[in-house]
Amino acid sequence: MPPEQDETVELRAFRGSRRASVYRSHAVSGAAFARILESGASYELALLASLGRTGPHELDKESARQLAAEANEIRKSGELLDLDGDLVAIAELARWCARAPARSWMTIEGP
Repeated sequence: MPPEQDETVELRAFRGSRRASVYRSHAVSGAAFARILESGASYELALLASLGRTGPHELDKESARQLAAEANEIRKSGELLDLDGDLVAIAELARWCARAPARSWMTIEGP
């Protein structure tokens, strides 16, 4: 089910443990996130295409690394120029998670 236009999707990257962690986050509109997922599916980007299913989703370090790469692929395509700021923020958040020296994970919650 695609995210609703008036709802927000929040992406959070955590470092640490479940009991004591720090996180960074980025929120994007449901409509913008749906467009990113559609673009990911059209370019056959496996992770973004899979996020179209109902959530919430939790990603490990390797999946976060893949999310960063796929967000950059969409940026390079120039297809979603109006969402470039969101794509940069998503890629940076995912890279921050993927480069953690210890345990890290991401969550994606929204409609």
